[in-house]
Amino acid sequence: MRAFHRAGLFECLFLIAFLVLLNSCAQRRSVKTPLFEDRRTGITLREWVDRENVPVAMGYDHPTDVRTDDLKYLLGSIRYQEKGLFGWSETRNVFTADELYRMTPHLVEAFTQADGGKEVLFYLRSGKPGSLFYFERFTDGTMFLAGGKVNVVFGNVNVRAESESSNLFEGDPRRYYGGGLWKLIATGWQNLAEDEGGVHYNWIQLDIAPALAEKQRVEKILTERKRRRMAPLPKKERQLREPESWEDWGEDEQISEEPYPDVYFPDELPAR
Repeated sequence: MRAFHRAGLFECLFLIAFLVLLNSCAQRRSVKTPLFEDRRTGITLREWVDRENVPVAMGYDHPTDVRTDDLKYLLGSIRYQEKGLFGWSETRNVFTADELYRMTPHLVEAFTQADGGKEVLFYLRSGKPGSLFYFERFTDGTMFLAGGKVNVVFGNVNVRAESESSNLFEGDPRRYYGGGLWKLIATGWQNLAEDEGGVHYNWIQLDIAPALAEKQRVEKILTERKRRRMAPLPKKERQLREPESWEDWGEDEQISEEPYPDVYFPDELPAR
């Protein structure tokens, strides 16, 4: 009899907890504001409001001004793997250059307009190669800035959109962990989000400060290489005409042959 009462008490407490959770969920709803949408690209702001339509504070680092090329660099660094018949594939970029070109300017605008309670939803449709043919692939998720990091939470990554057998994830990506058919790969200044449910293989956090420091370092190296490639050769190695027998030389190579006797440099012309 005592065990029966205990079981009944447990069921009652469980029911109360469920009703409280259900009521809290019912007390708020999402409000979406489309910013850009066509067949291939979509950017939308989303916020949560309570029953009185008061926005729910989320504590995001919005609004913020972010440079287009910086955001392209951050998003272009995200890589993932797909699981196939023979195991995991090599790591690949989630976003192509074309997708970044289409999406990033609208993301910059969205982060400028968003406040601390709004996140940025996105979707992309792109033709990408499969095993034998090109297929339309679908990628979507949500982004927000928090704690000096760009959080990108994917619902789907390059899933075949037109396939009836492909199960597109349509729920809240924060409650999705992935890792079954695809998973994000974090390196360097990236990390995967983790909570009591485990590692979110669909949720990557990009640390902005070290990422942009790395971007500047790479840009400095490339600028120096370009400067060296375009710099004029030393005076003794410049010539007014080029022998027809010469072939192209590498970017770091310089002409080492002595000038021909009948070729003069501008500052060495004989006096008349």
